[in-house]
Amino acid sequence: YDTRHLLSFGPFDVNPGEKLPISFALIGGENFHQDAADFNTYHDPYNPNRYYDKLDFSALARNLTWASWVYDNPGVDTDGDDYYGKYRVCCYDTSVVEIDTTIGGVDTTISQVVYGLCDTTFYEGDGVPDFRGASPPPAPVFWVLPRVGSFRIRFNGQRSETTRDQFSDLADFEGYRVYLARDERPNSFSMIASFDKDDYNKWVWDEGRLPEPGYALLDPPFTRHQLQCLYGESCSDSLFEPLRFTRTRPYVHPLYPDSIFYFEGQDFNASIPDITTPIKKIYPDQAYPSSLNPDSALADELTEDGYLKYFEYELTVDNLLPTVPYWINVTAFDFGSPKSGLGSLETPPVQGAQVAYPLTAVDDVKDGNLEVFVYPNPYRIDENYADNGFENRGTNLAQARARRIHFANLPRVCTISIYSLDGDLVRRIDHSYPGGGPEAMHDTWDLITRNTQATVSGLYYFVVESESGTQIGKFVIIK
Repeated sequence: YDTRHLLSFGPFDVNPGEKLPISFALIGGENFHQDAADFNTYHDPYNPNRYYDKLDFSALARNLTWASWVYDNPGVDTDGDDYYGKYRVCCYDTSVVEIDTTIGGVDTTISQVVYGLCDTTFYEGDGVPDFRGASPPPAPVFWVLPRVGSFRIRFNGQRSETTRDQFSDLADFEGYRVYLARDERPNSFSMIASFDKDDYNKWVWDEGRLPEPGYALLDPPFTRHQLQCLYGESCSDSLFEPLRFTRTRPYVHPLYPDSIFYFEGQDFNASIPDITTPIKKIYPDQAYPSSLNPDSALADELTEDGYLKYFEYELTVDNLLPTVPYWINVTAFDFGSPKSGLGSLETPPVQGAQVAYPLTAVDDVKDGNLEVFVYPNPYRIDENYADNGFENRGTNLAQARARRIHFANLPRVCTISIYSLDGDLVRRIDHSYPGGGPEAMHDTWDLITRNTQATVSGLYYFVVESESGTQIGKFVIIK
């Protein structure tokens, strides 16, 4: 039919030139109608409840709740007034304490309930819109430690593993992925390693599922240990294999024949270092920290730079070309929200990526007193390095602007001066990485002079000046 909708808002006073944002949500829900014949069978204009009782509002209500949470995130103080919204405190343990006292001269015993293991759950926002949906765990802090032909990637995932999802209130961290790329374009990033928990989704047979009976995913993933305790001979039953129970050969509970379910691995279950994943813990025997606040943790729980050892990981990437840049990133992802049908969410591989050359690290350059060198030397313009992937990757620069001569084994802070054979200053480059980092030993020159002219063929000298001394070298450009 030709259906029209009129949305009415107000009243408002809006002056000329002002903007008035109006927010509304269109909400839908699956399985609202239980049976297609219910309308003809139960519709009664004088008794509408007969028909309404046959409708299922549960999915509609759940989606409405999520829409309101996206509009105004629970537990988020958007405007900074220290109000985070409405909440409930749920306690999972109680105890009764007997207190002997005297009331009106009479000895009296008072029983007082003491609550323990309490948690706070926000169910409504602070009244200020956020317009922010579900998000993955925060990406870990990571460092790239270069060596000739390889990288050692170290990362700390404390925030990734302990941050709760703002909607489910669960610490829904699932794992990490490591990406490598030859340029910063999103489609250039390739996953080279993955690490995630050894956990499993439990699909439960639901005879009352609509529109027809079937399996439903109702709970967050279970760890192997949890499943062993629930369905194995004991919590140490290493013979219990969840993946042995499939959709066609499900698990049937021996005491409750109506309890039928099967298991699927959540993600890759790549959790065994050097076997299912090259990512490994730096301190595999480190116990869970006594405090998640590094300032309150014990001294032997911290790394030299103040991070909790328990959350420290590393990965070594070998067989890299030492003369070209690589983009590296470590992401975190969660297991999603099974009840709402929300899939796993991951931090973007391009967000926070670091660029580095697999050359000698700047500290090793200093300790070994290594000399600065230039490559390619000679630089041949007729070689057309761009066609071979050494220049202009991921960019559309003019050919004359895409050329690069590289300086390696540089000090953290120095000045690179380039001179012609006649001693004329061609270009000066200020190289400054006082804090170190994966690019601290490297810099480039685009073959453009200080007068914005293209260089000509010939022999050139370079002078590198730093607090540790002066180095002189030469290179050739051939057209």
